[in-house]
Amino acid sequence: MSSKPRQIHTAACLIIGDEVLNGKTVDTNSPYLARFLFARGINLKKIETIPDDRQTIIDSARALSAAHDIVITSGGIGPTHDDITYPSLAEAFNVPLELHQETKRRMAEKSKERGEDFDWETPSATLKARLRMSELPTGEGCNVLYVDDSVWVPVAVVGGNVHVLPGVPKIFQQLVEGLGKKWDQEGRLTGNQGVRVIISTPKKESEVAEFLTELQKRVESRGVKVGSYPRWGEKRNTVTLVGEDKEYIESLVEEVKKGVDGRRVQVEGEDDGLEDGKKGRELQEEAVKN
Repeated sequence: MSSKPRQIHTAACLIIGDEVLNGKTVDTNSPYLARFLFARGINLKKIETIPDDRQTIIDSARALSAAHDIVITSGGIGPTHDDITYPSLAEAFNVPLELHQETKRRMAEKSKERGEDFDWETPSATLKARLRMSELPTGEGCNVLYVDDSVWVPVAVVGGNVHVLPGVPKIFQQLVEGLGKKWDQEGRLTGNQGVRVIISTPKKESEVAEFLTELQKRVESRGVKVGSYPRWGEKRNTVTLVGEDKEYIESLVEEVKKGVDGRRVQVEGEDDGLEDGKKGRELQEEAVKN
């Protein structure tokens, strides 16, 4: 009798790449993943960015895997010498790295669909480089998931819960969406969607600090987090209520609005300039349209 798949409550994101740390590339994958997981009631507990360094990848992957239900990695699975995510993760979880024939087949198939005239059978330096992308961790705790047939890239699973994704934002997002559908079909999502209420206030953080501190103490046991965010150079700051109990959070809104002399908004900054008449009305109308 098969057991029901374990539900996903917590997650971590591991961004791998020297190019992110040296400023050559801006990481857009972790913000996307954060929004994706929040909407599905999965608590993203940690985002870690590390270099293309074997020991660092090993140490980070092991620690994050042990502390979270799932780990999503981004980057380091290309054909070049510095793409060492697969071999490092194989070493981290003591499993071999082997050529995955189905991934090779899919890679070759997509290559032909793009009109490439490439010899996938005769040994060459280029073939060797390409095949590095289909040399995957294999063995206990490993799996290969094809969650989007429009791309050949699989989601390699290692250590039972570490999901290895490419760093290319478009492909990363496609595979994350595919994973979400798979988790939903398997019943691994809790069904609790994250709720965020945004309240705009003209008061300074110091003026609302006491009220928000007392509020946080009172609502913490109900799983609600109270946030306070200054918006430098703007006339209004932001207060948020975040959690999963929508009904309870909604019951707090009027109290918080009164406590911070604020108004509820859908998007931070949508009411900037409300006091300026025409500008404020235009912003409100635009917010309603969107």
